[in-house]
Amino acid sequence: MESLPSNRLTTMVRNIRRNNPLGELGERLAEKFLSSKGYSTISRNYRIRGGEIDIVAKKGGIIVFVEVKTRRGTRFGEAFEAIDHRKKQKLIRTIHHYLAENGYSTWRCDLIAISMPTPGSHGEPCTGNNFPTAQIRHFKNIFLS
Repeated sequence: MESLPSNRLTTMVRNIRRNNPLGELGERLAEKFLSSKGYSTISRNYRIRGGEIDIVAKKGGIIVFVEVKTRRGTRFGEAFEAIDHRKKQKLIRTIHHYLAENGYSTWRCDLIAISMPTPGSHGEPCTGNNFPTAQIRHFKNIFLS
């Protein structure tokens, strides 16, 4: 598990989508995380009817489809627990559509789970310039588990 310093989180919070700001922040964090590990982003938020892929990236000739789950606290479970059988089926259908459109054959699907502490959970308030550290976990090849 890796952490992203709070000063970088503050910068990323600006200009995020208003309908799901936590999800948008998580996707931006995941994209930066993947970039730091040598991945190149090809696409974000690829959508078809009935499915979406948060990030399509490439590393070493392999296309990596990335589902990003961001949680603030554990009241509704850990971020990685949000991928159930139904979500996997939607991802697979969307991945096959993307592959048919773009002609790639070597691929895998990863999950980036981001835990954002609840504001004030570290004894300090969460204000516009003060964000707790995000915990980022990268699960590779989630369809093999």
